[in-house]
This record gives sequence, C-alpha cells and structure tokens, in this order.
Amino acid sequence: MKQALLILLKLGITTALLWMIFKEHRFTVTILPHLGAMVTNWQWTLAGLVSVGFSTWFGALRWQVLLKGQEIKVPGSDVLHVTVVSNFFNITSIGVVGGDAYRIIALMKRTQARKLPIMVSVMLDHMLGMVGLAILFLSCGYFFRHQLESYGAEVHAIVKGFSWFMGVSLTATILSAISFTPKLYNWGEKQWPNMLGWPPLKNFAQACDAIRRSWGCSLLAIGLSMLIFITHFLSFYFGIFAVGGKAPLLEIMAAMPIVDTAAGLPISVSGLGVREKTFETLVSAMTSVPEATAVSASLAGWMMSVVWGLFGGLLFIRGRRAATEDPISTLTPEV
Repeated sequence: MKQALLILLKLGITTALLWMIFKEHRFTVTILPHLGAMVTNWQWTLAGLVSVGFSTWFGALRWQVLLKGQEIKVPGSDVLHVTVVSNFFNITSIGVVGGDAYRIIALMKRTQARKLPIMVSVMLDHMLGMVGLAILFLSCGYFFRHQLESYGAEVHAIVKGFSWFMGVSLTATILSAISFTPKLYNWGEKQWPNMLGWPPLKNFAQACDAIRRSWGCSLLAIGLSMLIFITHFLSFYFGIFAVGGKAPLLEIMAAMPIVDTAAGLPISVSGLGVREKTFETLVSAMTSVPEATAVSASLAGWMMSVVWGLFGGLLFIRGRRAATEDPISTLTPEV
C-alpha cells in the first residue's frame, strides 16, 4: 500500500509539473515545433545520441574498474551489456526496483559471484560518481564566480545551495572511506562490539575498504565519472542546437550538474518535470536561450537517453528469450 502511494505521488508530481510547464509555454504552439526541428537538425540529434552512447560506455568501464577492486573479473562485453539494459529499467521504473537492482541480479547470474561485493561495487559506483560530479561542477563554477550575482537572486541561491550540497557530499565520501579502514573499524568495534562486531556489517566494511585498498581503481573511477558526466551533459548541449537554439558550452556544463541532480531526486518519474523546470531556470538565466527553447532542449536530451533505454529493453527481451530456450542459464547462483 505504501509503495502504491509513493508511485501515485510520483505520477501526480510529474503530471502537475509537466501540465504547468506545457500550459505556460503552449506545448502545441512552441514546444512541439521545437521538438519537430530535431528531424531537420538531425546532425545535432545524432551527435546527442552518440554522446549518450559514450556516457553509457564510460559508465560500464567505471563499473568494471570497481568490480576489479572487489576481485570480480567480468568481461567488458558482459558489463557493457548489463549496463545498457539497466538504462531501460532506469527510464521505465517508477518504484524502487530500477537499474541498480537489475545490475546486481544480472551480474550475479552471469558470474556466480556473491551478492555483497556486487552490491558494494554499485554503491561505490555512485559514491565516486558524486566525487567526479563535484570536481566537474566546481571546476566550471570557478570561471563564473564573478558572474554569479548577475544571474539573478534565484539562480544565485540555487548555485550557492548546490555548492554546499557538493561540499557536504565530498566530506561524507571522505569520512566514509576513512571509516572503512581496518584500523579505525577495529577501534570502533572495541567501543561498540554489539553493533560493529556483527559479522555482516564487518564484511560490508571490508568490502567497502576497496575504495582505499584499491586506490588506483578509485582514482580511475573518478576520472571516468568526469567523462561520464561530460558526455551526458553534451547530449543536452547538442539538444539545444537540435531544437533550433544556440548556447555557449561552458555555461551548459556549469548548469547541468544541478539539473541532473535535481532530476535524480525520487519525486518524479524519470525526472520529468523537475528536469525541465530546473533546466529552464538555470539555462535561461545563464545564457540567451529562450525559456520555451530551454524546456524543449531538456526534453530532447531526455528523449536521447530514452532511445538508448529502449535499445537496452530490446537486449533484455532478447536475453529473456535466449534464457527460455536454454533453461540452464536461468539458474540463480548461491548468494
């Protein structure tokens, strides 16, 4: 019942936001023609699709690096396949089961590996992704530190608030990495033996210590995270040109970390509505892009990701058919 209410809430928020945005900008009069221009400006649309493809590939490489840190050796083709299919669940899921859940289950079946190290690799995937996003945001924001006041009070407040969020996230990541070290954990276990002495928690901490133990993999994962976000953000930059607009690249790169984080909040379906409103507010203030064009570009960037998600869905259906024909492949590993 609770899950059903959460789903209904997400659907309600998404519907309300899109209705307000489409009503304000007259969907059939302004937004729909902009989206139709994606066919005419097919070169920019294609560039955006290629950017999303590279982002997915870099994402698979990052996960493979972190799996290596957990001493799980998986062929790159398998990791890429699972990553592409997980995009389908990311765009279609409105509940708690999404791409991460699929990645864990699918890799367990493919590798016969235990559940814990795979779960930890996915968790570290997000943690180090946040570090890469923070570095990218702070680097771009550095060039606009003197222009922030000129963007207006609303944008100024959003950027300042997000800067604090990035700072807190980086601090939390560093403290987490420190707390997983054996020396500190053993000290904590002596202080709180009933809690930290619990075997599953100890195993979890040991697995997470890979962020320090395999520091080379962690640094590489941070570098790949930056490439993931750069190529992902480029799809929205190309989306602006695809719908007939123009915008400077650096401003888009500075705004997109905030837009992407807002869209990732679990309050709407696939970030719809939240992404468009945030993109409209920031991009229109930081560039000369009209608000209706900004909304259209945001939808265009989302649609490019949907195309790859649907491709992942086709791979998933194909894999299910193959598993039906070969019952042995459907056996689940022992956790």
